Amino acid sequence: MWRWPSADQNPLLGLVDPLLNPSMQAAGFALLMALARVLLGSLAVWLLVRVLSRWLRRAVPRPDTLPDGLIAPLLLRSLASLGYLAMVVWGWRSLVRGWEVLRIDPGPDRLVEGAALLVAVVLVVRLINRSLLLLLERSLQRLGREEQTSTLRALAPMIRALFWGLGSLVFLQKQGVPLGAIYASLAGAGIGLGLALRGPLSHFLSYLTIVIDKPFQIGDLIGFADVLGPVERVGIRSSSIRSLGGERIVIGNEELLQKTIRNFGDLPRRRAAHTLLVSDQLPAEQAAAIPGLVETVVQAHPPATFDRCHFTRFVDDALEFQFVFFVPDSNVGVFLDLQQAINLGILRAFQSQGIAFTAPPQAPAAPDPLPSP
Repeated sequence: MWRWPSADQNPLLGLVDPLLNPSMQAAGFALLMALARVLLGSLAVWLLVRVLSRWLRRAVPRPDTLPDGLIAPLLLRSLASLGYLAMVVWGWRSLVRGWEVLRIDPGPDRLVEGAALLVAVVLVVRLINRSLLLLLERSLQRLGREEQTSTLRALAPMIRALFWGLGSLVFLQKQGVPLGAIYASLAGAGIGLGLALRGPLSHFLSYLTIVIDKPFQIGDLIGFADVLGPVERVGIRSSSIRSLGGERIVIGNEELLQKTIRNFGDLPRRRAAHTLLVSDQLPAEQAAAIPGLVETVVQAHPPATFDRCHFTRFVDDALEFQFVFFVPDSNVGVFLDLQQAINLGILRAFQSQGIAFTAPPQAPAAPDPLPSP
């Protein structure tokens, strides 16, 4: 009768016997299931990213023209990387549950979990840094503040370092590292740096206030105290104003922000109010025609817009008229040109109608503090 040969008679059976071991069979089955989960899960992530990418291209033909148009592809790539990483972790946990050796020794599981967490933190921090800086830069460009993009690029390393530091603290905390000593060291270092850099930090915060809050910008005509002139430069520590007299005035940003600043370059429209004094011997019919004459002159000089003109009161030997018009331009030169043209137009109109101006009443002379004996 034929019998199954033993391992001594057939060396190949020495290789087959371990495969017939139940523990090795369980390990092989767990490994196959883990690989299947990783491959199938990665395929599902890839298909989802492809579908979302096609939908994005159809919904927005040119996403790069939007302020956040480049953030969506960046977000999809980061989510795809996180999805692949999640599938790897899912497969590894499946392998750990199915292989008894890995459940007995937790060392490899901790190593893989820590490496996966480190990769996830790196991906998330990179996504936050890139998307935040890109969104801020595109938003500044959309608002027409291209001059502030250079400031944003200068602050970019500090912003990146901040998020990398936060990500490192999150990773260390998840790994069970005691952070009490680290927090105490950071607090002490922060107090020391704050005291040492109090002056430069104050100047820098004042500069950020001017850049972000924009009480004025380069080229604006501003006035504070007894200074009036256009802004020439805004530095980290000080700003330069060219006064109307021609001299250059340099003032610290912190001191400048403590003053009341009048920004004449940020007017949506300028209001001009003037007073006319005509002789009180003027006939009532001609006096009644003055508001119409002024309105006609103002409307003949666009873009100035007429607001009102009224006979307000009787003055000594004169009739007082007040008229108001607006100039929808913040440029001082345009305003002064229109005001001059309107004044000349009123003068010609009054001369053609025979309306005479009168001088304003003189203030009474002050008494002599030392009367002669």
